[in-house]
Amino acid sequence: MIDDYGYLGKWTIKVTDKVTGEVTEETIKNRIMDAALDELIKVLNGDAVDMGIAYIALGTGNTAITNTDTVLDTEIFRTAAVSKTKTSTGELTSIFIVLDSEAVATIEEIGIFGGSTATASADTGTLISRILWHKVKSNSEEIQFTRTDRIVRA
Repeated sequence: MIDDYGYLGKWTIKVTDKVTGEVTEETIKNRIMDAALDELIKVLNGDAVDMGIAYIALGTGNTAITNTDTVLDTEIFRTAAVSKTKTSTGELTSIFIVLDSEAVATIEEIGIFGGSTATASADTGTLISRILWHKVKSNSEEIQFTRTDRIVRA
C-alpha cells in the first residue's frame, strides 16, 4: 500500500568561466513553498491550477527560508526559462541561463516563479521554490540552472 507521495525539487548549477574555461557544478535540494503546494492540491479538487514555471530570479538577501515565503528578500535579476521538458513520468526539467554580462553581483538567493501573474518584473507571480546559494558572480561567468521537479510515489 502506498501511504504518501511527495513533491521533490533539485537544482543543478553549472558555472562556466568564459575566460579560463573552468567549469564547476553542484546539486542542491530545495524547499517548496506553501503557495506551490496549494496550487498542486487544486488538481485533486478539480480546480484550475495556475503554476506553470516561468522565471528564475536571483537576489542578494539571505534571510532564512520559510514555507510561507512569497518573494525573494532582495530580487536583483530575473530571466525566463529557455526550455521546459517532461523528462519522465512525474518529472519536469527546466533550464535557465544567466549570461556572463547579467547579474554581476553577490548572489545569495534563488527563486522560481510561475503562474499567470509572473512577468519579467521583480516580485511577480507565485514563488514556487526558494533556496539560499552564495556566489560572487563575475562578468566572465555564465550560469546554467537546471531545475528538476518530481512528483513521486512514496
